[in-house]
Amino acid sequence: MGEHQSKMEIMIQNTFKMDVYAFSFVVLMVFTVIEVAAVFLGEDMSLYTVWAILIGVGIIKAYFIAAWFMHLQTDPRTYFWTSMFPFIFVALMMWGIGLSNPNAVSSLPAWCTPNYDIIGIMP
Repeated sequence: MGEHQSKMEIMIQNTFKMDVYAFSFVVLMVFTVIEVAAVFLGEDMSLYTVWAILIGVGIIKAYFIAAWFMHLQTDPRTYFWTSMFPFIFVALMMWGIGLSNPNAVSSLPAWCTPNYDIIGIMP
């Protein structure tokens, strides 16, 4: 890394024996596998459970990207709150347009939904 390491970076290096970028990559891949599993195993869960998993994992991944790849973890808090405004705006727009309208997600066009027949997941 650099000559100025935070306590979290030192802890990650000592515990996992890898730098913070490799650790972040592993964490992001694990959560991506969870997202893909939630989508493909979603027929066994309710739609709201799948949404909760996808939104929750998305928030965790957004934090990792902002904190480590964009270096907001060690920057002043003013930068953090400045970057939170667009996130809050996008979250409100997703709720206002996507999740509060009836059939907003369940009536997506065919090009926007997975084609399970092609990849052999569903009969």
